[in-house]
Amino acid sequence: MTSPGANGAASRPVRGRVGNVLRTVYGYTFQKVLWPDSTGFWYFPALRTARKLIEAKRHDIVISVSLPFTGHLVGLALKRLHRVRWVVDIGDPFSFMSETPVNNHRLFGRLNYRVESNVLKNADFVSVTTKETKTEYLKYFPNMPASKMTVIPPFFVEPTELDPLTQFFTGPPKIRLVFAGTLYSRIRNPAALLELFSSLLATPVGARLELHFLGVINDCEPYFAKYRKLIGTKVFLHGLVSRVSAVRAMKDATILVNIGNSTSYQLPSKVVEYMMLGKPVLNITKLATDSSRNFFLQCDGVCTVTEEALSADATEFARVKEFIENPPPFSQANVDRLTRVHGLEAIADSYLDLFRG
Repeated sequence: MTSPGANGAASRPVRGRVGNVLRTVYGYTFQKVLWPDSTGFWYFPALRTARKLIEAKRHDIVISVSLPFTGHLVGLALKRLHRVRWVVDIGDPFSFMSETPVNNHRLFGRLNYRVESNVLKNADFVSVTTKETKTEYLKYFPNMPASKMTVIPPFFVEPTELDPLTQFFTGPPKIRLVFAGTLYSRIRNPAALLELFSSLLATPVGARLELHFLGVINDCEPYFAKYRKLIGTKVFLHGLVSRVSAVRAMKDATILVNIGNSTSYQLPSKVVEYMMLGKPVLNITKLATDSSRNFFLQCDGVCTVTEEALSADATEFARVKEFIENPPPFSQANVDRLTRVHGLEAIADSYLDLFRG
């Protein structure tokens, strides 16, 4: 499965398949016994290096970031050994993230909860990316003071090395739908998007359409098997690309596509990237409570539709088709407003406020 040079960076099917095989092998072998996650062995060199840094120069504060959760274990050790102020910055939950678990929850479920509870207890400050995530944490860890946990939203900064004259896509003009991110069969899979795209190809606009995936597809390869004849001509799997290439592709896209999570409390960081780039967005959700739905309510240039409505409601299909054929502009006023919340200065100020207590 390859995408021709006329349509941008080539797919790397062999590497992608090998990666998927290795991830599957890991899921059925090492993931069953490794704790807390695949980076567990990194704990020891990370702690040694961090201790040397602290002993060489007394630092004001230590920040540990997940994923992976192992980083928080390093932070916990530093807190106990050096009595530093410690910020736990959480990208994804650990102990209650059952949809895409990082270890064997059957074997380690109680240990996961106990250790994450200990991390939260010893942290001076905890930051998460959405209000929904904070609510979920307070539900699972009712003894943690709500005042300790702060919401700092995802941020986006356009790469400075992005060449405005370089294009990701070449060839004749097309209506290019671009999804950028990681796919998982249980939490975020492409089934509804691929079915929609296949239906659109049967309409007059189909001749002008292309669908591009940037990122790892993990265990979602079976979803693409049904559409194998479209791979390389209408559907393109680019695999992992550099951040610069990904942003270039998103800027060159006609419409960006977001696939909502099966969990309501997680907001993919790419949602913020989509909005900050000022591109029209097709937002396909599983849940009425999807956090991306609430986020996109504040913006124009977005078409949100549920997977159920797409498959059952001809009116919704027609609405999506019209949006793709005639995508509305995304106003600069929206970008400016979002920059005040998600720009680098705004996020830096949020962390500085956190550090000051």
